[in-house]
Amino acid sequence: MDDRFGKYLRLFGTLFFSLIGLILALILILLGIKFLFGLVSNVTWITYAYMIFILLIPAALFIACYIVYFKRTSTHPNTAVRWISYTIFSLALISWITFICLDAVTFYKHTYTAIGMYRSYDMIFLAINVAIFFIVGVIQALTTKKEVDWMDRTSLK
Repeated sequence: MDDRFGKYLRLFGTLFFSLIGLILALILILLGIKFLFGLVSNVTWITYAYMIFILLIPAALFIACYIVYFKRTSTHPNTAVRWISYTIFSLALISWITFICLDAVTFYKHTYTAIGMYRSYDMIFLAINVAIFFIVGVIQALTTKKEVDWMDRTSLK
């Protein structure tokens, strides 16, 4: 009976101190973030590095996704859809490269700290890019042959 009580006590202690450790870790993370953002407003070079990082996030995300999608398109069975996809992805990549270059010029000329002043954060531009992913994905999915269902695979054997 004492061994069972010891197991439960040890389990309670592990859970309790894990919860306390999680709360302390969250407090330390939040204090670190507060310190970092307090530092951002006081040290100018950190503001520049932070703004450059923020400007590069959507471009890096979308360009990487377009490149992955571009590579996956090469194995698509339908030639017409493949060329349409290549055209759309090429235009999208060119637009992202153009917009990130224009945003870099705007940043170095005016050093705006609000993201609303940059072209790559335009809601219409971002919505069009997300729509391109979905539309091309649907077009590619509809033009491939039907994948064999797992039930059909097991019945064929």
